[in-house]
Amino acid sequence: MEAELAQALGHLRQASHQLLSADDPSGRALVLAAQILDLEEVLGDLEVEPTYVSAVDTASQSLVIAIRHLIQAAPLVPSSVWPRVRSLLAEADDHGNR
Repeated sequence: MEAELAQALGHLRQASHQLLSADDPSGRALVLAAQILDLEEVLGDLEVEPTYVSAVDTASQSLVIAIRHLIQAAPLVPSSVWPRVRSLLAEADDHGNR
């Protein structure tokens, strides 16, 4: 399960990187990236090193992949993470294609 969590963290990092590098004058991508970084911080308390993963086409895709891995590692994931994940998914669905 730790391997799944490490994969999830890797994909969260890719998503935040994609959003931080996006040309988005509205700043919405930056807000979403900050939310992902906050989630990474909560998960960082578990002391699992992220796995390097290759980038996919969009931040939304990276988030979906990360969430799939989080679900596989659910027994290790603090319950406070799931509301943040739902919020991220809703936001990314609207803006994560940047």
